[in-house]
Amino acid sequence: MSVIFCYSLIYIVEAIILVQYVSNIFECRISYIKRYSILSVLFCIAYCISFLQIPILNSISFLLATFIFMKLTTTSSINVLLFHSILLLVIMSLSELIVMGLFSAFSYNIYNKLSDYISLYVISFLSKLLYFVVTYFISHRLTHKEDSIHFSPYEILTLIIVPILSIFITYTFIYIFIYYEIKSPFNYMISLCCFFLLLINILAFSLYEHIKQKNAQIAELKLQSQRDADSVEYYRTLSEQDEQQKVLIHDIKKHLNAIADLNEHHETDKIAAYLTRVLGSPELQHSVRVCDNDQLNSLICRYQKICLMKKIAFHIDIRSKCIDFVSYDDLSILFGNLMDNAVESAEKMAVNPFIELSVFRRENTNMTIISLINSCRVNPIDKNGNLLPTKKPNPQFHGFGMRSIENIVKKYNGEMTFYFDDPTKTFHTIIMLRH
Repeated sequence: MSVIFCYSLIYIVEAIILVQYVSNIFECRISYIKRYSILSVLFCIAYCISFLQIPILNSISFLLATFIFMKLTTTSSINVLLFHSILLLVIMSLSELIVMGLFSAFSYNIYNKLSDYISLYVISFLSKLLYFVVTYFISHRLTHKEDSIHFSPYEILTLIIVPILSIFITYTFIYIFIYYEIKSPFNYMISLCCFFLLLINILAFSLYEHIKQKNAQIAELKLQSQRDADSVEYYRTLSEQDEQQKVLIHDIKKHLNAIADLNEHHETDKIAAYLTRVLGSPELQHSVRVCDNDQLNSLICRYQKICLMKKIAFHIDIRSKCIDFVSYDDLSILFGNLMDNAVESAEKMAVNPFIELSVFRRENTNMTIISLINSCRVNPIDKNGNLLPTKKPNPQFHGFGMRSIENIVKKYNGEMTFYFDDPTKTFHTIIMLRH
C-alpha cells in the first residue's frame, strides 16, 4: 500500500512540474480547468501503466503524456514539442539515476523486493527535487520566448540527437542498478557520469537557446535594414517627384501657350491628345502618398515603383486609420510577402498585368479586410489546396513567405483565404485581421 501511495505522489509531482514548465515556456490556449482535466486523464493512464513494472513502457507513457498535453494546450509546432518532451524525459531519467547511484545499496532492494519503503521515499523525494530544480531553471531561462523563433525539422532533429543518445545510456545504467548490486566506488562513479550526462543535455539546451537568440538578432538586423531601405526609397522618391513637379510647373506656361495656339486653329483632336499626354506623364501619375500610415506608405511606394518599372498596373485603395493597430514589423512581413508574390505572378502575364490592393475596416466591427487581386497566368493551387512553390533564387526559402503571412494572420486572430479565378486569370487573397 505504501508503494502505491508513493507512486501516486510521484506522478502528481511530475504532473505539477510539467504544468509549471509548460506555463513558463509556452502560451497556453485553453482554460485552467480544461488544462488540469487533460493532465489528470493523461497521467492517470500513465500511472496505471506503471504497475506493469516495465521501465521502458513507463518512459514511453510519460513521453506520450507529456507530448499530448503540450500539443492540446499550446500552439507550438510538433517539432518543438517533441524536442521538449524528449528533453523532459531525459532530465527526469537522469535525475532518478543520479540519486539511485548515490543510494545504490538501497536501489537494488527497492526495485527487486520493494521492501525498503523509507529508502523508496527518500530516493523519490530527492530525484523529483532535482528534476524540479533543473526544469525550473530551464523554463525560466526560456520564459515565453519559444513561439518567436521557428526551427526546421532538420534543426530540431539535430538538437534531439543528444537527448536520444542520453536515453539509451540512461536505461543501460538503470538496468544495471535494477538487477545488480553496485558497491563503492563504482556507484559514485556511475552517479558522476550521470551528472555529466545531465550537464551535457543542459549544455545542448543552452546551445539551442543561443541559436534562437542569434537568429532573433539576425532577424532584427534584417528588419532594421529593411526599414532603412524603405525610408531611403521613400524620401528619394519624394525628392524625385518634387523635382519633377517643379519642372512641370516651370513648363506649365509653355503647355498652356501650346494649347492656346491649337485652340485658335480649332484643332480639338490635337488638344485632346496633348492633354492626354500631359496628364499621363509620370510626374502626375506617380504619387508617394498612398495612405495615411507612414510605415505602410513607404513600403507600398517601393512596390509602386517596381510595378511602374515592370509595366504592371497597380491600383491602391487603403482607407484611413484601418491598419494602424498592426506593428511596423508585422506590416513589413505581411505586405512585403504579399506584394512579392503578387509582383512575381503578375509580371508573367503577357497582356495587361495588374495588381489591386484594397484595405478597409468593416463597419461597426473590429475587423480589417485586406484584399489583394493580381494577374496570374496559371493556377498556383495544387489539388490539395496548397500553393505551389514560387520561383525564388534560393530554393530553401520556398513556402517561408506564406508561412510568415499565416503567422501574422494568426497573431491578430484573423483568417485568410485564397482562390484562383480561371476565366479572368486572377489570383485572389483575402485576409481578415481583428484588433
